[in-house]
Amino acid sequence: MITAVLEHRGNTLVVELPCRLYELQEDLASIGITWQASSLPVSGTGNIQVKLEAEEPVGEMVLSQMECSDLFLDLNRVCQEINKACPFGYDEFLDMLSPKDDPSCDHYLLYRKYELTPPSTAVGLKYLEEEAGRYRATMENYKHACWMEEEEESEGMDDSWQYEEEWER
Repeated sequence: MITAVLEHRGNTLVVELPCRLYELQEDLASIGITWQASSLPVSGTGNIQVKLEAEEPVGEMVLSQMECSDLFLDLNRVCQEINKACPFGYDEFLDMLSPKDDPSCDHYLLYRKYELTPPSTAVGLKYLEEEAGRYRATMENYKHACWMEEEEESEGMDDSWQYEEEWER
């Protein structure tokens, strides 16, 4: 989702976010950064230069919501939340955040009727974290509705078999 390039005292670290927290901490230590990820600003410090890049739209969207005061731990957590909420791709999530004018191009349109919570009013990474939760809840509601429909159909099918057996007698 996001590639972070950190430079510290002539050492360079390239890390892909999201990653496991302990791995991030070990990676930082490998180039002499003793800061905890929970206190290291994504903008870097006097001794630590940071460059963040995204090669896909979801990463670009995350970077666009960041502020210089955000911390690596928060950035990594938001990336993890988005990954958990979107196991099959990001198109629907991105369309939820920015609905398309043309309904035929809106991947999220089908799911809107399953939303139970309003959009987040937060800003920055907190906004993305809350929206990932809203998306996950919407997908769970959709999944439940599909399951209920399948149950109703299977009950109807069981009845039809009974009627066919009775008819044959």
